[in-house]
Amino acid sequence: MRNNQEGKTNEVHSGKVRVRMYHPEAKLDKEITLTGEQTRHIKVLRMQEGQRIRVFDGQGHEYEGVYSEKVRPGKLKLEQTVVPNPEPKTHITLAVAAPKGGRLDVLVEKVSELGVRKLVPIICSRSVVKPKETKIERLRKIAIEAACQSERTTLLEISEPTPFATLLEKVREYNHSYLCHKSGTPLSHADIGESVLLIVGPEGDFTEAEMQAALEAGCQKVSLAPTVLRTETAGITAAAQTVGISQKLYK
Repeated sequence: MRNNQEGKTNEVHSGKVRVRMYHPEAKLDKEITLTGEQTRHIKVLRMQEGQRIRVFDGQGHEYEGVYSEKVRPGKLKLEQTVVPNPEPKTHITLAVAAPKGGRLDVLVEKVSELGVRKLVPIICSRSVVKPKETKIERLRKIAIEAACQSERTTLLEISEPTPFATLLEKVREYNHSYLCHKSGTPLSHADIGESVLLIVGPEGDFTEAEMQAALEAGCQKVSLAPTVLRTETAGITAAAQTVGISQKLYK
């Protein structure tokens, strides 16, 4: 925590605290109402008077309040601004055909930790899963939990399922758009710029027609590894490599 001659400032640096929560209406000097689940979580931890609680708004801002008797009924005054951890300089959108079972949950958790800004579940010709609204809501909760754990202040945005053809209409909105496929050149050698779209296909791969349509739309093919990767592994790998390139370019 920083101090000056006049005493404590209204700004602290990001770091480990016992409790870190998401609240979309968090603002400095505002008293927020915690959810029942958040209040119960605090009680389970048996927090002591004066311990710090941090709250982020999902839009890149974080604040800090102090545990007191007022928190017991679910009220918390946010008294200080927290200097957030930096986001990757490159705005990463990951479009991925949903894998079966709980593997999409793992994908969302890991790419959220890495700093991906947006995830788009895509529907391809060989897709076997189309996430329902209940699944999308579950994925959004997982993204919140991952942001809490990873000390990230910006939430991973998860869109509604999108047909592959509809996604291709937006390709040129990005500095670079890459179709992840074993036949491409290594992603590690690619340019990324300020925004990048990474597209990962289903377990059964893209059809020839889909690959041709992607190339005509302006995508480039990139490979992630010399081996064949499962969908969730490919998505996480693509995100991690892109974040690594971004860190190297924008130190």
